[in-house]
Amino acid sequence: MTVSIGVGVGAAADAEKAVRAAVEQARTQLGGLPAQAAYLTATVDYDAARVHAAFREALPGVALHGVTTSLGVLTPAGVRNEGYGAVAVMLLGGVPGTAFVASSTEVDGRRAGEAAARELVRRAGGRMPRMILFNASPGEEEAMLEGIASVCPDVPCQGGSAADHAIAGQWSVFTHEGPVPAGVSLLGVFGEVRVGTALSTPYSPTGERARATGAQGRTLLTLDGQPAARVLARWMDGAIDDQMRSGGNILAQTALRPIAVRRGVGQGEHYVTVHPAHVHADKGTVDVFARIEPEDEVCLMSGTAEGLVNEVAHLIDKSLAQGGLTVRDVKGASLIFCAGCAGALGPRIDEGLRTFARLLPGVPVLGLCTFGEQGHIPGLGNVHQDLSLSLTLFA
Repeated sequence: MTVSIGVGVGAAADAEKAVRAAVEQARTQLGGLPAQAAYLTATVDYDAARVHAAFREALPGVALHGVTTSLGVLTPAGVRNEGYGAVAVMLLGGVPGTAFVASSTEVDGRRAGEAAARELVRRAGGRMPRMILFNASPGEEEAMLEGIASVCPDVPCQGGSAADHAIAGQWSVFTHEGPVPAGVSLLGVFGEVRVGTALSTPYSPTGERARATGAQGRTLLTLDGQPAARVLARWMDGAIDDQMRSGGNILAQTALRPIAVRRGVGQGEHYVTVHPAHVHADKGTVDVFARIEPEDEVCLMSGTAEGLVNEVAHLIDKSLAQGGLTVRDVKGASLIFCAGCAGALGPRIDEGLRTFARLLPGVPVLGLCTFGEQGHIPGLGNVHQDLSLSLTLFA
């Protein structure tokens, strides 16, 4: 079964005009094959309902899926957002049966994942997907992935969580039926399509580590029996002292010094990076963007802007190797770039993105900035983590 990929970007003050430009550009790259599904994204500068309606009008009969992006649309030439917004779309072309979309707005994360996965398999006539592009609202991603795994065991999921520009809850998940503030959407790729995937964490563990003696979902209560905020402040060498006194956001201070949970994988290990988000000074607790379980080993990680720039090349190499692909095999790519990493890089993110033009010249790329990243780790399964890069190559 042949798959073709087309990616288009639109950046105009008028949402409908931007969508039409993106769709026209993407269609020219499909080689005459009909579009079976559309992976779309937009910044929250536009009204999500208008964006979705414009895509439905421009792509009648095509299944729609996606999320809003922070900062802008990521391309091999750099970030696109001239200040009034940007949209982008990846069209998956092929014969009927190449791709299907399903979603759920169930409040319970596991039930939402199960419901969306069951519907995806039903629409595919009982077939299991080759892989799943996963996109959801922030908050329940781990449970959603668990629900999907109960229906589609061993199927890799790659994706990112919906985002806005300021963690203001203005994000949307684009389901086929319309945009929703909370939910999950899945785009399943079926048939003989070849893919290469990777989830990359551009940080190294330091010597600082402690046991999570108290944790509740995405709130870290205590580390080694002490208030989590106090331990983190000690690790951060004064960088969050102001927040320790009065509470507050610590996303910027921890973007290059996050924490992580160590997971054993066969004879090796994987560090599930977690972004500390907010200190509650009165309680000594820390809100985080990924789940930490009681008794998890938590450690401080360290990274650099230079390392983040260079990580893009490593990510491409890992994805090619995982899929057994050569550069000439690749027809398209889906890039998920953590918004926290993008913020830490500033203008240097364009330097990292230009790696695609150098290593995968001419390959259409759909890139998003997200508030959480998902990927498949062999021996561990599908994981949700922060401050990461996730890549899918289609061949």
